[in-house]
Amino acid sequence: MHSLGFYRNENGELNVQGIKVSDLAKKYGTPLYIYDTEIMKDRYDIFFDTIKEVNGNIHYAVKANDSVNIIKFFSKLGSGADIVSIGEFDKCIAAGIPANKIIFSGVGKNKDEIEVALRNNILQFNIESEEELDDIYSIASKIKMKANICLRVNPDIAPKTHKKISTGEKETKFGIDFKNVKEIYTKLHHLDYINPVGLGVHIGSQIFDFNFFNQAYLNLKKLADDLRKNGFMVPCLDLGGGIGVDYKNNIEPNYSDYKKIINNLFLKSDYKLSFEPGRSLIAQAGILVTKVIRNKKTKDKNFIIVDAAMNNLIRPTLYDAYHKIVHVEQNDNTKITADIVGPICETGDYLALNRSINYVDNNKFLAIMTAGAYSSVMSSNYNARSDAIEILIANNKDHQIKKVDSIKEIIAKEKLINFD
Repeated sequence: MHSLGFYRNENGELNVQGIKVSDLAKKYGTPLYIYDTEIMKDRYDIFFDTIKEVNGNIHYAVKANDSVNIIKFFSKLGSGADIVSIGEFDKCIAAGIPANKIIFSGVGKNKDEIEVALRNNILQFNIESEEELDDIYSIASKIKMKANICLRVNPDIAPKTHKKISTGEKETKFGIDFKNVKEIYTKLHHLDYINPVGLGVHIGSQIFDFNFFNQAYLNLKKLADDLRKNGFMVPCLDLGGGIGVDYKNNIEPNYSDYKKIINNLFLKSDYKLSFEPGRSLIAQAGILVTKVIRNKKTKDKNFIIVDAAMNNLIRPTLYDAYHKIVHVEQNDNTKITADIVGPICETGDYLALNRSINYVDNNKFLAIMTAGAYSSVMSSNYNARSDAIEILIANNKDHQIKKVDSIKEIIAKEKLINFD
């Protein structure tokens, strides 16, 4: 029997499902993403238990990690999907999620995407503007297919989170102004081929103060109740996602407090509720393993140069995000303070700055923890670098889940012009 997640064995070596992480790094090479299905299931079960009394439905937010196998795993657990592009729709279909369990969100759905989603009978569109409604109505009328429409409300709430992932304030591009919702919802009821299904809200990511959820949900429910009193159909409420993940101390969210908020507001109502967790289901299930290329010491600093870079994990550069970094093997060396950096020709190519860590020898492995969400999915081939390898651990076995193109294969995709 092994411990849940990424743990150390009796020799101090990092393991997952009884497999040494160092053995996986040697087998597949680095940089290497490793995902643990046992954590994925554990986090899904916790969330499901939190919302089961209000009969809530989970729609995994695919943008957090769009690996087809990860989507498939959550689908097997019963999840639907929340998507923001037709590319994500195609991935969900490939993973076996039926279209009628897919919610299409996002501010920039183009007309081709809308038509594909309509023809496939997706569960609903979460629309972000009246202009988007007009486009959907035009297409639905042309092909004579009904569109299920949910209005995403912008509640003008500023949760305490990073500015780049806060989506509930009125100056952001997301959602419909609260004061305009009634007018647009009324319009829904007068359009052929448009089926009003409810209201939605999503105020951002990495939210730890659940009072913000309570405020947003309460305001949404009051608005929905008012619409119902005026004779409008409001069967569903989409409560989005956003529960924070603790990257530093790995402290679990207080789901009992979240459950109380949900139950207090909705236990005695008949609203059909949907939730769109992403990060909270997958972040802790992934790590990025990297190998030390060399140590560099200057007059002022220590640098640990590794083979993972900002093209593999851009969160520290983009969001000033913290990831705990640990030795894969037992390490009793002297503690130093160092910047852990990649090979890319950018000062911003770092994974950690001024980090206290035991000195690590060249060719040894480090693990960047809590790298399951918004990590590989945001990768690039900058500096002509290949993607990291990605593997999934399921039933104590490792599986490579994506072919990685070599640089020669990437070059072969380019069309050379004859300049003679």
